[in-house]
Amino acid sequence: MKRRDMLAGTGTTVLSGLLPWTATAQSSQAPKLIGFMRTNWSRDPFSFGTYSHIAKGSQRKDHRRLAEPVADKVYFAGEAANPDRNSSVHAALESGRLVASQIAASGHKRIGVIGAGVSGLVAAHAMSNAGLDVHVIEGRDRIGGRINTDRSLGFAADLGASWLHGIDGNPLTAVVKQAGMRKFVYDPNGIARVQGREISLNNLPNWAYDILQYDNHAGTENGTLNKWAYLWTSDYSGDEWLFPDGYDQILTQFEGGYELSLNERVNAVEYNSNKVRVTSNISVRNFDAVIVTVPLGVLKVGHIAFDPVLPDEKQQAIDRLGFGTLDKIYLQFDEVFWDADIQNITTPSVDFPHGHYNSWMNLYPVTGEPVLICFNGGPAAYALSSETDETVVGQALSTILNAYDRGD
Repeated sequence: MKRRDMLAGTGTTVLSGLLPWTATAQSSQAPKLIGFMRTNWSRDPFSFGTYSHIAKGSQRKDHRRLAEPVADKVYFAGEAANPDRNSSVHAALESGRLVASQIAASGHKRIGVIGAGVSGLVAAHAMSNAGLDVHVIEGRDRIGGRINTDRSLGFAADLGASWLHGIDGNPLTAVVKQAGMRKFVYDPNGIARVQGREISLNNLPNWAYDILQYDNHAGTENGTLNKWAYLWTSDYSGDEWLFPDGYDQILTQFEGGYELSLNERVNAVEYNSNKVRVTSNISVRNFDAVIVTVPLGVLKVGHIAFDPVLPDEKQQAIDRLGFGTLDKIYLQFDEVFWDADIQNITTPSVDFPHGHYNSWMNLYPVTGEPVLICFNGGPAAYALSSETDETVVGQALSTILNAYDRGD
C-alpha cells in the first residue's frame, strides 16, 4: 500500500530543555524523549488542511473545473487543480507547468502569481524563462508552501511533503536528480504491535485497515469519500523515495528570474477585460493575468474575494471537492528501542479513540537518528487539533511505549 504525499504543516513546536509534561510521566526505566515536533495543518491559515480528495458528491471533473481559467485573466494551479491526479507534489508541479504554458501562449506579459508553493514557483520559473514579467506574492515568511523542512532537532524533519510516489515517468524524478538530492527507497511493509507483543497484520481489526487506507492517505474517513473515484485514480508506478536531507532541496530548482514578495496576504482579486487588480494587506498591484495557487482549503473558506465572483461551476467544484488533514508528531529519543530495521509500525491501541496514534514510521533507517513519526489523519487530526502539546505528545508517547512494553 502506497503512502500519499504528506502535504502537512506549520504550527510546529521544538522541545528545548524541560518536557511539556510532568517528570513522573517518564520513569528512569523508560526510553528518554529528547525532542518533539508537532504539525497542526487544519489550523494553518495558509492552508486549512493538507491535500484534496474527491469527496462524496464530487467527481474527477470537479478538479478539471477548478483548473479552468476565468475570462482568460484568472488562472488556477496546484495539486487540487491538476485535471488528472492530485494530493501530491508531482501533481502540483504538473499543474504549474500546464498553466505556465497556457499563459505563455495567451500573449499576456505581466503576470501575478498568488502563492509560493511548488505550483506557484514552477509556473513563475517557467514563465520568467519564457521572457514574461512575473511577480510572486506569498503570505508566509518562506517559500515552499506545504513543503516545509525543519532542522532544529539536528536532522531534516519534513513537516510537509515527505514522499515522491512512483518514480517511473514521474516529472518530479528528473527534478530530484537535477537537484542532486540524496534518496532513500521507501519500504511500505511493516508490523503491528500492541501491549508489548507483535501481532499478525492479518489480525488487525477492520477499523485499523480503514485508518491506514483512508484517514492517513486521504486525510479523511472513508465515509466522506467518493470511494470509486478515489480508488480508481491513476498515478505513477515504481519505487517511492524519501529524502534524508530534506524535501525542501527541490525548491532550488525553481529559483530566480521573477520578483518575490513574502509576508504579503492577498485578500482580493478584481478582474475585467483589461487587467487584474490584486489587493493584499500591504499593496495593490495590476497584472495582465494572475495565477491563484493557494490550497483548496483557502479557497473553501473564502479568504480571497473575487470580483466578479467566480462562475457558478467553479465555485460549486470548490465547494464539492474535499480537503483533508494529515498531521505528524515527531518523537526523538536518546536511543532506538523499537524494531530498528522496520519502517512502518501499526499500533491498534484501545486506550484512545480509533485513528489516534495508530500509524508510525521509523526514521532510523532513513536518517540514522532515533526518531519516530506518528500520523493522525482525518477525524483524529481534527479532534487533536485543539489539544495541547502536553496531551498529544504524552498520549503518543504512552502508545508507542505500551506497544513495546517500555512504559515502566
